[in-house]
Amino acid sequence: MTLGAWIAIGVLSFGVSSVGIWYLVIHTYPTELMQGLFLTLLAIALAGLTLAVAGVLNQRFAHPNWLRKDPLRLLREGVSVALFGVLCSWLQKEGFLSLTLVLIIGGVLMLTETFFLTRGGE
Repeated sequence: MTLGAWIAIGVLSFGVSSVGIWYLVIHTYPTELMQGLFLTLLAIALAGLTLAVAGVLNQRFAHPNWLRKDPLRLLREGVSVALFGVLCSWLQKEGFLSLTLVLIIGGVLMLTETFFLTRGGE
């Protein structure tokens, strides 16, 4: 897929899931099902936003043929940011979130991405 297609998918998924979050917050009661749906829509929104932003940043700062060498890089980065956001949101809801946990979770996800980038030859 081309970079423009990745960015379009990211913007579209961010827009649709943002409207879904808005509707969910305004028109429903906070039941267990709605909390799970909220976290799912949050994950889709974060992944979509990351696809667009990471696509532009990778186009600017990565090697010229990065998309051909690592075609799933944008998807992997989007899922990492979505996982970070949803996990921190859920921990905050349960009352367990602390700065230490945020730094540990973020560090593990950054080390994972660094591993994938170094194994890919960049």
